[in-house]
Amino acid sequence: KTTQAELLRETFGFVLLGAGDALRELALEDTELGRRVRQTINVEGRLVDPELISKVIEERVAALPNDRGLIVDGYPRNLSQYGLFKKFWPKTGRGDYRVFIIGLSDDEAMKRLTRRVTCEDCGEVYIEGTVVQCAKCGGRLTKRPDDTPEAIQVRLQSFYSETEPMIRHLAERLWSATR
Repeated sequence: KTTQAELLRETFGFVLLGAGDALRELALEDTELGRRVRQTINVEGRLVDPELISKVIEERVAALPNDRGLIVDGYPRNLSQYGLFKKFWPKTGRGDYRVFIIGLSDDEAMKRLTRRVTCEDCGEVYIEGTVVQCAKCGGRLTKRPDDTPEAIQVRLQSFYSETEPMIRHLAERLWSATR
């Protein structure tokens, strides 16, 4: 999904706000919140509390100029987050929003994520073994701690139990609005 979001950002000049990136930045902080986020996403492979990620996204959106298109990648991921999103979005002054769902098989997701490496300096993403250092900035490439098969399996289960119901809800809402 992030690859597609990057392509849209490059093509149309949108701002890209990645929920996962925002949380990983928080996880680097040596604070109680940073440690809690790091434990939740890196060790347990779970989603953080809906209130926390919603507050982070709300604050990041508020800091961005309203005159540029915005892509929010990886948020909301469940009905609780979506409910919080619907409460703060009107206050942003950005008008209507659109939702894009990108489908991928579990096997393909596992293959891609276990082979993913990320630049420690700029965050550029590569497939393991294709380059030895970041082509963008020369930084060192590392695997994310949440890209293990076990953590990915937890994320896939979370998708089926939490994200799919939200997608069904959005589809039903869209269907009833067009009737």
